[in-house]
Amino acid sequence: MNTLTAFYDYVTSQGIDIKAIYEEKGEGFVVISFPERGDNDCIYNIAIVFYENDNDVEIYVRKPIKDFDELTLLRKLNNLNCEYTDVTFFIDENILTLKSHLLSQGKVENVLIKMVTDVQLAQAEFVKI
Repeated sequence: MNTLTAFYDYVTSQGIDIKAIYEEKGEGFVVISFPERGDNDCIYNIAIVFYENDNDVEIYVRKPIKDFDELTLLRKLNNLNCEYTDVTFFIDENILTLKSHLLSQGKVENVLIKMVTDVQLAQAEFVKI
């Protein structure tokens, strides 16, 4: 998994301690997860799934929420899913999630660009929910 190795190399080059990254290996994939501070001191959880084909990557931006009206929330998520075609918004338990998939072509730059874009979109849309 060269893309995952390149991701760790990039993180290390930025002075980030890789011990802060949780990693779990599965059959044919590796999931990494780490916190990211957003606006208004909101902490997002970023999870990235690297598949062994060194091309498929899934990115999840997650934020816990509480005290919400389920029907209203589902309508907002439905509207967001109609508005954005390259990501999916959903809720699981009390975790609001933005999910995306990309073909990285083995380039960590593609993963990083998509991850930053997804975090920015989550920050913009999650506050409206």
